[in-house]
Amino acid sequence: MWKKPEHVYIGDEIPKINPKQHYTFIENYQKSIFLALVERNLLTPKQCEECIEELEHQRKGQLNE
Repeated sequence: MWKKPEHVYIGDEIPKINPKQHYTFIENYQKSIFLALVERNLLTPKQCEECIEELEHQRKGQLNE
């Protein structure tokens, strides 16, 4: 039976992503996931809009902490 090859990362150390410092990156990544789900018809545009609004609401809550 064919085995999947194991891949080993040999580059530089992978940096830690600090959610407060890199929130814009994380938010854009999450938005891209929602948009991809819309393209695959797994999420309606309205659901996508509501999810993005919730992300923005969460961000405002984190900024106020």
